[in-house]
Amino acid sequence: MKNFWQDFKKFISRGNVIDMAIGVTVASAFTAIVTAFTKGFISPLLALVTGNSSLDTMTVILREAVLDVDGVTVLTPAVELLWGAFLQKIIDFLIIAFVLFLVMRIASGVMARSKKIRENLINAITDNDEKAREARELAEAEEAAKAEAEALAKAEVEALEAKKIADEEARKAEELALLKEIRDLLKKN
Repeated sequence: MKNFWQDFKKFISRGNVIDMAIGVTVASAFTAIVTAFTKGFISPLLALVTGNSSLDTMTVILREAVLDVDGVTVLTPAVELLWGAFLQKIIDFLIIAFVLFLVMRIASGVMARSKKIRENLINAITDNDEKAREARELAEAEEAAKAEAEALAKAEVEALEAKKIADEEARKAEELALLKEIRDLLKKN
């Protein structure tokens, strides 16, 4: 018996049961509203057309009631087709179905819009991620180009300095050769 009550407690505490109870309660209240609308607005309009006071009183008598000799007590009740009450239930059903159709249509529209917004956000985030990746790659490429340019500039400076040193050495060698030539000429004279 203890397991029974524990299982019942688990069943009742589930979200689905509570959602279902709320749905049944709302459906009952909505049915009451539709029935009141039908009785308060639709039935009187139909009563004007048909001449009866309400849809419930519209019947087809298949067999009249049999009364006693005094005409007071009903010995056999009448057999009637209650087509007015049936018509009222059909009208109630059509109104409920129409309202549910509208609710579902609005809900599906909202869901479609939210899906589109969600996709746009995901695309925007993805685009931003892609742009950030491209910006990172561009910054890395710029950094590499800058480092390469610095290395080339340094190599160029070193080459210029080496050329300057080589030119200086060549000039000194020419001067030395010229001085030696002058010395040799002076020795001969």
